[in-house]
Amino acid sequence: MKTLTIIGGSGFLGKSIIDYAQKKGLSKWQINKIICISRRKIYLKNRNSFKVKYITGDISKLKKLYPADYIMYAVNSDSSKKNLSAIKNFSLLLEKLPKKTKILFTSSGAVYGSIKSKKKYAKNKLILENIFKSYGKKGYQVSIARLFTFIGNRILNDKKYAISDFINSGFYKKKIILKSKNKVYRSYMHSDDMARWLITILASSNTKCPIYNVGSDESISLQNLAKIIGKIFKKPVEIKKTNNKKIERYVPSIKKARKELNLKINYKLRTSLYSIIKRKND
Repeated sequence: MKTLTIIGGSGFLGKSIIDYAQKKGLSKWQINKIICISRRKIYLKNRNSFKVKYITGDISKLKKLYPADYIMYAVNSDSSKKNLSAIKNFSLLLEKLPKKTKILFTSSGAVYGSIKSKKKYAKNKLILENIFKSYGKKGYQVSIARLFTFIGNRILNDKKYAISDFINSGFYKKKIILKSKNKVYRSYMHSDDMARWLITILASSNTKCPIYNVGSDESISLQNLAKIIGKIFKKPVEIKKTNNKKIERYVPSIKKARKELNLKINYKLRTSLYSIIKRKND
């Protein structure tokens, strides 16, 4: 049996992978244990026989990493200084691990530069991507996943996403309001699909450091998304007049992952929405 270490696992990504693992989603890779390292203390109740070990600690200060077959590096600080400090120490810790360990870096679709407000964030991600590529040149088995936008039960706790606001408004408010005046297009990959894709990419890691986009290619405008959620909840929807001259699109091409890794999308957007809303109601 094998072990997966998630570094930076206190957010949506780490918790969603643990959720998926407890549904026996990782049995294909013979993973029966996850070590979750995070600065924030977290604890998720274990179900079934799956093992999860939680370590509260800053990767920039850790003295060692427990042996693992797979490592997912998902550290995501807003500070470029903290990111560089973390990766510097991780590089030192990595030297003590066997090169057969497979390593995945979770980057971002923002590196394509389509959203101006994320240019600094994208630049920091590209710097880290180059560091992980250098690991491959040293003989480590690495890969990079550029993440886009996701949906799942745990996304409802994150208020920075429009889809979270729409669904929570459906539950608790009299109407759903879209505040953006721009035409915004997004796509939403279900958390179970995300977990399956990330582990598949991680397992395919090699010295050439392949890069894959992770997300759904089912594009939808926020205007239409608000209307769909409004219909599900039978709530009125308020949409401000749209400025069609300003279009923001954040939707990946996933042809490479489909072709090379035979990855598929199991959850369409409407299926994802209904599953989340039904579970919340239950």
